[in-house]
Amino acid sequence: MKLYNICFSARGTTQACASTIASGMNMETVSCNWLEKPCTEPMAIAREDRLLFSMPVYAGYIPKLCAKMLKNLQGDETPAVIAAVYGNRHYDNALLQMKDLLKKQGFHVVAAGAFVAEHSIFTSVAKGRPDEEDRKAMADFGVQCARLFGKDSCPEVRVPGDPAYNADIAINLPFKPDADDTCTECGACADICPTHAIEKENIRVTARPELCINCGACMKVCPTGARGYHSAVYEGARAGFEQRCAAYRTPETFFPG
Repeated sequence: MKLYNICFSARGTTQACASTIASGMNMETVSCNWLEKPCTEPMAIAREDRLLFSMPVYAGYIPKLCAKMLKNLQGDETPAVIAAVYGNRHYDNALLQMKDLLKKQGFHVVAAGAFVAEHSIFTSVAKGRPDEEDRKAMADFGVQCARLFGKDSCPEVRVPGDPAYNADIAINLPFKPDADDTCTECGACADICPTHAIEKENIRVTARPELCINCGACMKVCPTGARGYHSAVYEGARAGFEQRCAAYRTPETFFPG
């Protein structure tokens, strides 16, 4: 029995959360970050194996490119656990969306968790998360999931969310990352961008803003820290978001029964 630890992590936080959950499961693990290795070809996970599927939450849903890639992942009534990682606002319909998508692909979701990490756009929100208490909760969640994985059968978990959700709503923020004068035009941001919104011929801006999902991968990989949000529009949005999302939110986990 193997655990397939699959995530999409642009800034490393979702991957760190997934790794902590997996550590509690204590299983032989195959890990894959869809940022680095997109799921563009069919991939089957056998009934005797297990899946940990962890996604960041962007405006209440998982990234659209991940929902698309998920169609290449196929289970055989394979038991699965889902984890939504969000930036302290709310995970909204993300867990329900993940459960629905995985069910269509032949997976049986037996547990779910929602965990807080530093916000990928407004990084002052949930700064330092996941913290020690978060990591303990994630590892404990993994231990409990491993117990479920060891059972001959387990009911499907119920998760919160609006069954009438619409994950196709277009989200296009009025600010995108760009680079300041410390940019060396190395091209690392263009190479890592999962939607090809950055062009090397015009490296200091987001040349195709309609494609940008504000995931933050370009900022994380920038060797000089040149890339970021530098507009007054961003600063205004940040101030309001900080005020609305200042309260400390705790992990939530869901199991059958």
